[in-house]
Amino acid sequence: FYGIPHFCVSIALRLRNEIMVGVIYDPIRDEMWSGQKGEIPKLNCRPFHVSDRADLSEAVISVGLSKTSEMIDSNFPLLQQMIHHVRKCRVLGSAALDMAYVACGRFDAYIERGISLWDIAAGWLLIENAGGTVDLRPRPDMKDKYSIVATNGVIDLKL
Repeated sequence: FYGIPHFCVSIALRLRNEIMVGVIYDPIRDEMWSGQKGEIPKLNCRPFHVSDRADLSEAVISVGLSKTSEMIDSNFPLLQQMIHHVRKCRVLGSAALDMAYVACGRFDAYIERGISLWDIAAGWLLIENAGGTVDLRPRPDMKDKYSIVATNGVIDLKL
């Protein structure tokens, strides 16, 4: 998008409200994260896990900002708050790729208010299989949108 090479292909298989398979592919870096429910996920065929950073002041997190004014207004205070408590805060623009980065330890957390399930389903499975946690809650004010806090499972962040 606009020549910035931060994008991916993200595919998930959901059966009976449970995500069973997740794959995220970054064609620019030729990296593929893949996993099946209950199995150790892999990055280019090598097992990976989330980071072990527990100190929020040392954490690198990603915050998602959606396109609409309403979503930006909803997420901006979160971004302002996080900047003062973490080592680095990133806004890169690809929820799936950012979640892959949490899963393999490049980021320690991903937060967004107002994301669609198809953007995060594969990353959700990968993060949980890699030892992290995902707190996903429906947005009652927005049809088919969710608030998400995905972490390495050690850092304590709340929605």
